Amino acid sequence: MEFILHGHSLTCQKIKNSLAEFGEALEVSDCQDTLTAGNNFKVCIISEEPTVIFDLCAQFGRIKSAKVNEVK
Repeated sequence: MEFILHGHSLTCQKIKNSLAEFGEALEVSDCQDTLTAGNNFKVCIISEEPTVIFDLCAQFGRIKSAKVNEVK
């Protein structure tokens, strides 16, 4: 799954620390948008429980451009 997380007072490391136990192949990178205040981060993770990931990230800010791929 991948999505953009928009929030204030966030860092890549804070997001990684919060999500590490809930999936594999976690990648978090800055994805700045000059039109909005705050920080945008691109998050990519393989997880059996995407709802848990979204619920956790919703506590940090707003989730945008979410894409969930089912792997069989």
